Amino acid sequence: MKKLPPCNTVNPKSSWQDRTMKDQFSFQNLAGGIYTEKGLSRLFAVCIRHADIDGLRILPKGKYLCASCTEENRKSTLDKLIDKAKTEYGLNPQFTVQLIVVSGILHWNYEVQIYIK
Repeated sequence: MKKLPPCNTVNPKSSWQDRTMKDQFSFQNLAGGIYTEKGLSRLFAVCIRHADIDGLRILPKGKYLCASCTEENRKSTLDKLIDKAKTEYGLNPQFTVQLIVVSGILHWNYEVQIYIK
């Protein structure tokens, strides 16, 4: 039997549920990123293993247009990739992904991704 840490005495049920939920998720060793859909951006983490819960976004498997960029040129890179999806693939992207790629101590770059099929 798995040993659990002591419960939160203020709300023991909530504390037990939090620990149980943590056991159902594993995350990729990655900083995460920014997911944007319909003009709303949210931070995310990449799950290797996850529970089936409401609100969890699972990105489709398939081909993505990708481009590496820095913080300084991230917006222009994203705009160029969206334009390429429209002109070369005839798509109006439903969402974009901007992975944060750690490249050193207190230094990171981005990988912009757009799903094409």
